[in-house]
This record gives sequence, structure tokens and C-alpha cells, in this order.
Amino acid sequence: MKKLLMTGLTIGALLGTVACSNTADNNDNKAAQTQTQKETTKTEINQEKTINNMAMKITSDNIVNDDTLKNDQSLLAVHFTIKNNGKVDYGVGAGDFYIKDSKGNKYKMYGHEDNFGDVIKPGKTLQGIGYYAIPKDATNLTVVYDKAVDTSKNDKTLEWNIGTPKTAK
Repeated sequence: MKKLLMTGLTIGALLGTVACSNTADNNDNKAAQTQTQKETTKTEINQEKTINNMAMKITSDNIVNDDTLKNDQSLLAVHFTIKNNGKVDYGVGAGDFYIKDSKGNKYKMYGHEDNFGDVIKPGKTLQGIGYYAIPKDATNLTVVYDKAVDTSKNDKTLEWNIGTPKTAK
């Protein structure tokens, strides 16, 4: 009888241990999924924002291959769509934006031949890509519009949280 009781307790303890370890794994997986969802939902990709009658939107971002950078840097490509809803021509380009990380570090436009920039006529839309050299381990990034040449001394800026960029496939 004692042997049967000991065997039953041993089997019960083993089953309890296995059940608890699976629960812990499931909790870890759920926590990782929740963190990924939070990072995904925090971004403001495709969110239109307006300043000075200019409707601006970041449509996507990704890390692109570039052999001219230092080993600890990546090249971030940010895709913009900008519409002039005003009544006068408006000049805008990649140099009017910079990247900011969660520590407050700023990364300005990288001298890439494909950086966008043009004067947008009223009612017209400009689409283009801005390139920015960022650290390889950069996370929780924000794109900031801060017109490079602002004669109006306007302190207003726009910001889009783009999260952590992904490498192009």
C-alpha cells in the first residue's frame, strides 16, 4: 500500500512539474507576442499630419544595404508622401527631416543620390525617399519634420513614431 501511495505521489509530482513548465513557456510566448504587438501598434506609419498646409505621411521605412557606411551603422530609407494643400509653391526635401532615437540622439540626412526634394505646386503631391545613417542597434525611432531653411522662424515640428525598422528583403 505504501509503495502504491509513493508511486502515485511521484507520478502526480511529475505531472504537476510538466504542467507548470508548459504554463511558464506559454506565458513567455504570450509576453513576447504582446511586446511585438505593442511595438507594431505604436508606429505612426501611414498617419497623415499637416503643417503649413502640407499634408505629410510616412508610408514605410526599412533598412537597405549600403557598403559606404561604417560597420556599426545601417542605412534607413524612409518613404514619404507630401501633398501641398496650400495656394503657393512649397519646397521640401529629405534634409527637412531627421531621425531621433529614444535616447534623444539625432541623425540627419545621409548624402545619398536618391534623396528626395522638390518644389511642390499647389494641389500636387511629391513622393520620395529620404536616407539616414543610424546605429545598427537603433530602436524606437521617431522621424521629425524640422524645415531646414525656415524663414518664418516657426517653432512647430511634426513627429512620427516609426518604431524599430526592419531590414529590406
